[in-house]
Amino acid sequence: MTARSAVSALLALVLTLGGCAPASAPPAPLPRGGAWLDQMLLSWNERGAAVPKPPTPSPQQPENLVRCRPGIRGPLTPAERAVTAAGWWLFPNSTRALGDVSVVGASSDWDGMCRPWSYQAFVFVGERFVGTLSPVLMDARTDGAWHTATIETPVHLSAQFLRYAREDALCCPSRVSEVTYRIDLPMSARESPVLVPVVVETRPLPR
Repeated sequence: MTARSAVSALLALVLTLGGCAPASAPPAPLPRGGAWLDQMLLSWNERGAAVPKPPTPSPQQPENLVRCRPGIRGPLTPAERAVTAAGWWLFPNSTRALGDVSVVGASSDWDGMCRPWSYQAFVFVGERFVGTLSPVLMDARTDGAWHTATIETPVHLSAQFLRYAREDALCCPSRVSEVTYRIDLPMSARESPVLVPVVVETRPLPR
């Protein structure tokens, strides 16, 4: 072993023992769709995170924006203003609220019938963003599309996601997955609450 290689090896050992080893690469993002609903739920939200930005616009987005603008509404609440300030567009009937807790649905694009495309559902406690209902973006009438949310208590809520089998018509998903969540409150007022998925149950939809 040369003197240079010995020094390099010693430096690497010191960094490792001192807790300064290079951080491992972050996990790859999940693919779109409902596959995440068929796995053990792992928390994807981080305490104190900012509202995520929308994806890079598609080439059709400017044309879709002009065509679909009548269905886009302006923000009315601090939570909705935080979502639109991040670059998202609100769609009709997209907000659910109970007390300080609100769920805001917003889109970054639209399909040919002006249904939300590349959309997400954002959860707030007061004006604080606490997480998203899904770890991935969603598209209307595709597997895993967010359907509705119910705020049950100040720290518990649930959401339904439509599930499409390969043979299902776009109008008629055959199953629904319901995820329950809890809002973990902080130990200190300087910290933010965070949304944590708890359990998912998938069941057939009546025909």
